[in-house]
Amino acid sequence: MEDGRKQGGQVLLNFDLKIFVAGHRGLVGSHILDSLKQRGYKNFVLRTKSELDLRRQSDTENFFAIEKPDWVFLAAAKVGGILANSTYKAEFIYDNLAIALNIIHSAFKFEVKKLLNLGSSCIYPKFSPQPMKEEYLLSGYLEPTNEPYAIAKISAIKLVRYYNERYGTNFFSVMPTNLYGPRDNFNLETSHVIPALIRKFHLAKLLQKDDFEGIIKDIRKTP
Repeated sequence: MEDGRKQGGQVLLNFDLKIFVAGHRGLVGSHILDSLKQRGYKNFVLRTKSELDLRRQSDTENFFAIEKPDWVFLAAAKVGGILANSTYKAEFIYDNLAIALNIIHSAFKFEVKKLLNLGSSCIYPKFSPQPMKEEYLLSGYLEPTNEPYAIAKISAIKLVRYYNERYGTNFFSVMPTNLYGPRDNFNLETSHVIPALIRKFHLAKLLQKDDFEGIIKDIRKTP
């Protein structure tokens, strides 16, 4: 994603590029923001959900028209574990489709230099051969429990590809598969499998030590 000019065979990076990290408070988005800051980038335009509803096309386009970001990281999404995906299918497909369509089209419309779109491992078939390869996409049935989320993610990946082919945009899609770590969602009802297991291991250790104060503190912090 580096933009800059060459001088004496070296690339001089432009740290003044305006960067929009959509979803900067989430697991992936927050670490992307940290990494960019560590590299010396400083001109960020950030919005919370309450400040900008990316599901609304008019709001999203108005934001791009005013701010005119150079780079966009599309890390905003409605995410959750098996229970959330199974319960809120309509919300998962609508919200994620709307967010992706609005951001990608606005990035094209307002001439964003580069866009990075985040995919997901769930876009591949349920019984995909292992290890997975890119060419396995759309080669079989999706896992039913997260099919709505997967369809939205696949649509975003295809939209990125088609805009590049049709308009020569410089958009990319990457697959951050099964990530976990600091700032993840550890809610036992809405989190993904790995953070939920980590939380259960932590609670089990507290219980083993009869650390009831620690258990109460944990539950108060994260239901």
